Amino acid sequence: MMGLEAGRQRSGVSNTMRSRIVRIGVKHLPQNELDKMLVAADFAPLKDKEVAFYYGGK
Repeated sequence: MMGLEAGRQRSGVSNTMRSRIVRIGVKHLPQNELDKMLVAADFAPLKDKEVAFYYGGK
């Protein structure tokens, strides 16, 4: 059973990692720099709702 579970593909890992990067990155980086870093790391760029939420009040 453990072998089967270890071989199972996990789709949420990439999204979780991206979310953590965004949450931490917005505290330290300007929007355009974080966006470039996400794309360079093969993640999706910032979404409009993320920009509005994290950078809208600044």
